[in-house]
Amino acid sequence: MLATTTPSTSHWAKTLETFQQLAAQYSDGHVNINASFGGALGNDTQLLQKTQLGSSVQGAYSSGANLGSVVNVMRTFDIPYIVSDAQKSLDLFYPNGQLGGPVVDELQKHMAKKNLHLLYVVPFEFRGILTTEKAVHSPADMQGLKIRVTPSAVERDMITQLGAGATTLGISEVYTALQTGTVDGLAIPPITSVAFALGEVGKQFNMLNFQPHGSFMTINRKIWEKMPADLQAKVQQAADEAVMTTRPLYDEALEKSVAKLQEQNVTVYVPTAEEQQQFAELITDSATAIATQDFSSEEMEFVNVLKRELSNQL
Repeated sequence: MLATTTPSTSHWAKTLETFQQLAAQYSDGHVNINASFGGALGNDTQLLQKTQLGSSVQGAYSSGANLGSVVNVMRTFDIPYIVSDAQKSLDLFYPNGQLGGPVVDELQKHMAKKNLHLLYVVPFEFRGILTTEKAVHSPADMQGLKIRVTPSAVERDMITQLGAGATTLGISEVYTALQTGTVDGLAIPPITSVAFALGEVGKQFNMLNFQPHGSFMTINRKIWEKMPADLQAKVQQAADEAVMTTRPLYDEALEKSVAKLQEQNVTVYVPTAEEQQQFAELITDSATAIATQDFSSEEMEFVNVLKRELSNQL
């Protein structure tokens, strides 16, 4: 059983459904994958906990922020502007079209300690800022706003550095919170905003693209290791092909999500390079320090490997 809070109509669901079909095909029916959508089996935090236990749920989509509360090195992906676009995120995890490479190898070591295994990664999205009423064009506009954050300490620090108040809420709670004024906005990618119908209650969106938002399919490590090596290879092949086959859907989803927000009378603002730099100067150094605080030498080695691979992309 693989579970997610994302809707069954989303592109994330399409990747999972494609993986289901290919896994059954390549394993000659020996691997049967069931899927649960829309948070029917729990919120993001609960699904990750259930995946670690491996009883009712054996795998789940998790954001980098959610995973960072369990696997410390995942916090590194919360650092603003560390990954600059969706294709570079895929190149990082799929250097030869298959899940692997130095970053994945290091990451799997740390995930294994938490009884987790990385199965696939979909293209990163990037967070903008959605607010109910007040337009945000500069850091000064964030002053006094109540902003929803994920469990990520990095995200909380960025929001507070910008002068706003931070309130931790699950994504399924955000619609009502915006509607009732419990929060004034949140940092969120356009696609996710549309997937959860937040354009109905938020009317200002800044395409700041200031923080990566990764979606990772993780599964229970012990269950993965019990699988015979030949089946592991077939399941991984199915996962890799599912990601590559559905890759265009993510570009289409971004274009459609921006158009959908505009149809819902949301003002979509594209910041200038100077405005983006204003945000970067306030949050990058502090966010980096928070992301890597208390890292062990092994965890700092992951950071070094990640920086090296990102540098090689330039």
